[in-house]
Amino acid sequence: MKRPNLLRLAVFLLVLMIFVIGPAVSIAQEGVTLELWTFVNTHARWFQEQAERYAAEVDPNFKLNVTEIAYTEMHDNLLISLQSGGVGAPDISDIEQGRFGGFLRGGNPGLVDLRPQLEEGGYLDQLVASREALYTYDGHIYGIEHALTPVVMYYRADIWEAAGFDPQTFETWDDFIAAAQQLATEEVIPVNIFNDLHQLLLRQRGGDYFDADGNVTIDSELSIDTMNWLLNLIDTGIAEQAPATGEAGWAAFKEGRYITQFGADWYAGFFKDNAPELAGKWKAAPLPAWEPGGSQTSVYGGTGATIVATSPNAEAAWKFLEFAMLSVEGNVRRYELTNLFPPFIPAWTDARLQAPDDYFSGQQLGVLFGEVGQGAPAQYQSAYRSELNSLYAAAIQDIFDRNRTPEEVFTDIAEEIRQTIADEA
Repeated sequence: MKRPNLLRLAVFLLVLMIFVIGPAVSIAQEGVTLELWTFVNTHARWFQEQAERYAAEVDPNFKLNVTEIAYTEMHDNLLISLQSGGVGAPDISDIEQGRFGGFLRGGNPGLVDLRPQLEEGGYLDQLVASREALYTYDGHIYGIEHALTPVVMYYRADIWEAAGFDPQTFETWDDFIAAAQQLATEEVIPVNIFNDLHQLLLRQRGGDYFDADGNVTIDSELSIDTMNWLLNLIDTGIAEQAPATGEAGWAAFKEGRYITQFGADWYAGFFKDNAPELAGKWKAAPLPAWEPGGSQTSVYGGTGATIVATSPNAEAAWKFLEFAMLSVEGNVRRYELTNLFPPFIPAWTDARLQAPDDYFSGQQLGVLFGEVGQGAPAQYQSAYRSELNSLYAAAIQDIFDRNRTPEEVFTDIAEEIRQTIADEA
């Protein structure tokens, strides 16, 4: 071949590399950038840490933009985005279990069905089924739960023990009430009743606002009896209606007015963030049972990580969630940062989950969560759960103010939801 022809061939190959191979190399170097929404600050911090770990161990070009948005605004914006075909939606989003039902009302929630990936990876046997049920609809699984949410009794050990009581030994609620009556004064309230305590205790008793078939059960005899039981605690002087969080609630904890809190694993993190000066004064114990030998825990809350169906990066989003949420390391780090005990069973035996917790008087809090969590009751999902929760929140004060009975309020809520279901059938 003549020299000029060789030169022309070389130039041609160079141009080909620039215009064909060059862009491919550039794309590989840029990597993928995912957008993620969450409404929880601790989740945001954990996701960001996991993204850095993913970039260090898997893909050095991976990036994750985490946006923290207020609870109501985030869920409303996400719902609008999905209803409009994914316009403006992120690749990944947390959805709180209480709001998840609202995404199911149209039949297609606009989220990726993760069942095939979970089955292929063998993860369904490694996740607590009752927690994944919160994000399961019509056979599809749309989210991966962050937490087991086992409920325990947090208590001011210094106050209870100084009075001669060890809450670790309370077998039943009758045992708890008998002791609480001896501690209650105008300044000390053994029980603060927050609005969601009713559903928490109802699940401990085997009930819920919906049953496994989606039927409304908030007006069941068990539900009504549970609320009347709470009202009786107020009447006996050992409880008062109070906020579970907020400035006034935390001030009461710090003053020693509230000496018991019934909450899930994540509430331990709330104590640390909002009342650090109480470190070493609190402990946790299983819930007292309703009858000897009965359940000593419940479930409360929960949030699932979901992938938006219209995301152009759905595969990359799955790989990241698999790395972060379906690995022992990812779940252990989340517990260390947020106190969310993992629903990922392989992580339960990790020694870091069994470490003493200085805030809770050196107690092995993770051991307690693991023990009671094995008996965590089911929590049933419904496409109408968000609407029921809204009706409940609007009417609950009438019960505490004794304007209406629990039976009246719960019957009205149940009938309205049943009518809505019938109208949309």
